Amino acid sequence: MKRHLDSINRLRFLVTICLLASGLTVFSFVAHAQKRKPRRARTPASASPAKDYSHFSHATKKHQQACNTCHKVPTGNWKKVRDFPDVADYPDHDACVSCHRPQFFKGAKPVICSICHTKISPRDDARLAFRNPASERQFTIEFPHDKHQDVIAKLLRRFPAVAEPLFVPARFSVIADDKPKHYNNCEICHAPRTSTPLPPAGVWPDGFVPGVDSFKASPASHAACFNCHWKSQQPVNDNCASCHKLAMAFHSVDTVKRTSMKFRHAREQHIAECTTCHINITKASTLRGLKPDVPITSCTECHNKDGLRLDVSKELEAIDKNRDFVCSYCHTSDVGRLDPPASHYVIAGREPLKRQDIK
Repeated sequence: MKRHLDSINRLRFLVTICLLASGLTVFSFVAHAQKRKPRRARTPASASPAKDYSHFSHATKKHQQACNTCHKVPTGNWKKVRDFPDVADYPDHDACVSCHRPQFFKGAKPVICSICHTKISPRDDARLAFRNPASERQFTIEFPHDKHQDVIAKLLRRFPAVAEPLFVPARFSVIADDKPKHYNNCEICHAPRTSTPLPPAGVWPDGFVPGVDSFKASPASHAACFNCHWKSQQPVNDNCASCHKLAMAFHSVDTVKRTSMKFRHAREQHIAECTTCHINITKASTLRGLKPDVPITSCTECHNKDGLRLDVSKELEAIDKNRDFVCSYCHTSDVGRLDPPASHYVIAGREPLKRQDIK
């Protein structure tokens, strides 16, 4: 009997030990689980932003192939809208469908069609103007004035009379009795304007609206370029990238920036060979940062010469008497109330002054 009780006690002891061991194991597991950092919930991968197929960008990598991949030179409609073979329309549908077939046939009114078409309809094929004046410009123009000035000089030596343009229906002459005079140089590209540009900062200072004949125009098409660059001289008509350089998208504004707003190119006394006054442009190898500034020394022969006119000196003397005097012979008040540049005092044979130093 005693032996039997000892066996039962030993069994109870072992059971107790097992229970204690298992309890410690559970406790250890729970404690360890509490110490572990909670797992972060997996976040679904962010969906890529939807592409806007209503806007075409040349900055897209796949749109930077050779230009003639999409653009044809000349386009089939050039005779209707140009006087010379030119790119005068958007690329044909083949250029779009080759990469954008899913977007091209998406629904009854695919949004991709709005890039070129005025209405998205299978029954209306009318297109926007090319290029669309409301859209952003994506290219700047690389034009070396220095090289072209050299070419013009060579042409004038070979053909002292007139070199007729190939496409431009205009007349350029150096004949003495031709009024008004036109020269076979800058005017090949920079013809007189036919409309007044937009005012600077949205308003004409002093309400002074200059006449159309005050300004020269800049080329707005290939007309002047293709005189030489159609097939004979590089860059030729299909070598677009030599002149058109991809840039950040920007809106082109037909506004004017001129210091001497009252200057008129068409005034009889101002009809001279362009480089008589624009002496810096002929040296420029790029349009970047180029300004058509004319140094005051180009004006002194007529406007500040003893025995003729002393327009600059008279206005400087007026400032001497009243430092609030506004120069108005050449300038509107936004410029005329500023300190005259040192160059104005130099041509007048005087030391430069600041208005604040005048008592």
